[in-house]
Amino acid sequence: MVRNAKKTKKSMHGVVTMGEVAERAGYSRYTVSKVLNGDATVADATRERVLRICKDLNYVPNPHAVSLVRKHSNSIGMVVTYITDPFYGEIIRAAEHEAASHGLQLLVQCSYGDAEKEKQIIATLRILRVCGLVIAPVVPKANRKLLNELETQIPVVCVDRYLRRQSSFVMNDNIASSAMLVERLISRGVAPAYLGSSHGLQNVAACQREQGYLRTMQRHRKEPVLVPLTTGMGGEDTAQFGYDNMAAWLRQGARPSGLFCATDSLSLGAMKALHEVGLTPGRDVLVAGHDDLGFSAYTQPSITTARQPKEQIGRAAVQIVADKIEGKIRPGENVQRTFPSELVIRESA
Repeated sequence: MVRNAKKTKKSMHGVVTMGEVAERAGYSRYTVSKVLNGDATVADATRERVLRICKDLNYVPNPHAVSLVRKHSNSIGMVVTYITDPFYGEIIRAAEHEAASHGLQLLVQCSYGDAEKEKQIIATLRILRVCGLVIAPVVPKANRKLLNELETQIPVVCVDRYLRRQSSFVMNDNIASSAMLVERLISRGVAPAYLGSSHGLQNVAACQREQGYLRTMQRHRKEPVLVPLTTGMGGEDTAQFGYDNMAAWLRQGARPSGLFCATDSLSLGAMKALHEVGLTPGRDVLVAGHDDLGFSAYTQPSITTARQPKEQIGRAAVQIVADKIEGKIRPGENVQRTFPSELVIRESA
């Protein structure tokens, strides 16, 4: 039964409340709450009246209050290691677009490669009642127990790497893409050295790229050469890291004819170090990177690389979370998607 509707006074802060909607509609707050939360037991006429009043008053539900009722918000958490990394920037952009297409918001946080900070971020996202999580874990084992527990409550999808083989993840086929680049260098008549990641073998993607290099060199009966990593370990794969370690190796007298770098950023720094000792990348030393970051086509020389499908990776990660939320994927079912990269031949090799 509809109560006698009264003229509603605007709240003192100018924001319409649920109580004001209830008063204008002539129903209790409880009934209005049931309508806004999609309760199927509410009569059609009641639902239509409440929604019409909400529209007339420009009422917007408080997202925090709604999340308390629904147990989860309409937000997906996303945690990456370095938000300054152009690779993650492109993945975040794609993930945001995919989330919006499902009516979801993306809350992006950065762990800066710190396992303890990652733990704190996860705790905060739980307090915010996110309905899912996309994460590039710092290291495979650091917060595995915490994330395993979280997986029993909300969908968790790893991106660019994975916690364990039996988990949901989306990533590039790093072994294949590395092999493709090494094959390119060998076909040009050089036996390339390898400049690896600052993450060493703790990072699954970095480990796989090194495996791709080693396997391909072995298949061609070439002696693998790993550039010694003496500084900046455990940090970000920046051009500075590539420059520092390449320059140190060159000071020891190394003069490679070819070089494969784990990322384009490392290639950028390595090429500067080569220039400083009088070696011209693309002529004296053939250089290949990985990722096809935005700057790679504009360096001198432009960088031969593997183009990761960053948009597909970002969208696929959110799509899996959304499908799990919507019940299209059974609870506990792991979805694993690996995408191939495309060889991009430019001036450096």
